[in-house]
Parts: sequence; structure tokens; C-alpha cells
Amino acid sequence: MKFLAVVMSYIISQSLSGHGEPVTGWANRWFQFLQQCGLGIKLVVLVYALLPVLLFSALLYWVDSVILSFVISIPVLLLAFKSGDQPERLAEYKAKRESGEDEAAWHIAVSELGLERQLYEPNDELLDDGVQAGLAYLYLERFFVSIFWFIAFGAPGVLLVWLIATLIRAEQVDAFLYRVKHALFWMPVRLMAFTLALMGNFTHCFPVWLEQAKQFEKDDRVLLINCLNTAVGRVNEDTMLEESLALIKRCEWAWLVGLALMLIFG
Repeated sequence: MKFLAVVMSYIISQSLSGHGEPVTGWANRWFQFLQQCGLGIKLVVLVYALLPVLLFSALLYWVDSVILSFVISIPVLLLAFKSGDQPERLAEYKAKRESGEDEAAWHIAVSELGLERQLYEPNDELLDDGVQAGLAYLYLERFFVSIFWFIAFGAPGVLLVWLIATLIRAEQVDAFLYRVKHALFWMPVRLMAFTLALMGNFTHCFPVWLEQAKQFEKDDRVLLINCLNTAVGRVNEDTMLEESLALIKRCEWAWLVGLALMLIFG
């Protein structure tokens, strides 16, 4: 049932566009309410993330229904996957860049392609590099991390990482929250980077992965973009983003196939 829930959610996400769901707003208001209670930030984060997850887990345990778990898993996975329209948004971004509309291209990159707003300006010569890094991290956060924790703990695991990622995106963060996120992302980012090596230029990428993956404090984004660049290899700058996105999509399919084989033979 887990594999079927993942596949159905993935297929549905590919037809979605935009970010109109209301749940993110509910999560942010929940966090703000806890802050107003005067609790310390560590306790606020723990209650914010663990209380909904524990209640959700208790509900699933109490009902103890495979069908209900399957039905509930789909919207939770969709909440994590969000829209799968990055290829279309990337084409729109490149069209704006080619027509000289740098400001419009920058807004598309920030809102749809994971570009870090604070690091790049609209006319930045390295804007495409920022988009490449943003895309890789976007897929890590939405797909690879979610799949990893779904396999480990089911829908409650996905809800946990989604709640933490939502706080990070809302910039309501401190060092403790970053450490929590780093721990949750530590294994998925290394598995995704290894998959990039398998699906891309293994000869060049694997040594980079082997050297950096064992460094516990290695920043997720740095590890991911270093492996992505070496896995893509030397490509024309004009097609670098398309090649990177195609490689990431192949990694998605590799995980889906691996998940199917694991559930069939495990």
C-alpha cells in the first residue's frame, strides 16, 4: 500500500500547479500561538512538531486500518510533494531571461524554482547557478526527504519533516531548529547525492560523494550541489539547467523503482 500511495501522490502532484493549499498558514499560526504562550524556543519547536505527529500517529494506531492509512497518506504526501510543474516553470524562467526580463525571471526563480532570495539579485551573472542549486534542494525537500521518512515512519514521518521545513521557509528559525532539520535531512541528502552519482557521471561524482558524505556537519546544499555538478559533468551552459533537472527526475524514478523492489522482495 505504501508504494501505491507514493505512486498515486507522485502522479497527482505532476498535474498540480501553484501553492494554494491552506495548511501552511495553519502551521504558521500554530507556531505563533505557541510562541505567545511564553515557552522557550526549544520547547516551542518540540511541541509544534511532535504534538500533531503524536496525535496523528495515535489516530492511525487506534483505527488500525490499512485502507484508512492509505487514504490519509495521499493528501499528506501531496502536501509534501506540492506541485510538479518545475519543467514548465523552468522553461518560463529561461524565456524571461532570453527576452531580457531579468526581474520577472528572478521572481519566477524565487517563487517556483527554489532560488535563495537573499543570495542573488535579478541581474546576477550566477543566477543560473543559483537556480540549479535551488532546484536540487527543492526536490530534496519535497520528494527525497519525504519518501525516506514515509518509508521509515509512514505518513506521520512525512508530517514531521513537512512541519520543520515549513518553519524554515517562513524564516522563523534559530540554531536549534537548523540542527533538527540537519538531523532529519542528513541521511536523505546523502542517499539523493549517491543516486545522482549512479544516474549521472559516476566516475567523477562518486569520489566527491565519498569524501563529503562522511562529514557530519557538511551543509546539505553544499554537498548536494557539489555532487550534482560533478554528476552532470561538462555540459553547455545554455542547457545546464535542463540537464540538471533531467538528472534529478531520473533520480526520482530510480527511487520509485527501488521502493517497488524493496517492498516486493523485502
